[in-house]
Amino acid sequence: MANSGTDSNGSQFYITTIKTGWLDGEHVVFGRVIQGMDYVYAIEGGAGTYNGKPRKKVLITDSGEIPKEKWDGEIQ
Repeated sequence: MANSGTDSNGSQFYITTIKTGWLDGEHVVFGRVIQGMDYVYAIEGGAGTYNGKPRKKVLITDSGEIPKEKWDGEIQ
């Protein structure tokens, strides 16, 4: 969830690969990549830039939900 002030929440999402302390207290954190970081790094290296502007279009073509009983034991 991202926002720029009162009543401005949006439905953007980010997967960060570095610590992002400037976002603390500003945005809601609600996930963790538990498998497939190689894909995240491939997107970061091939499609992303340091200023956040994409060089290439990135599409999420499939997604799903991992049952809680499966990932509960995997998260350390």
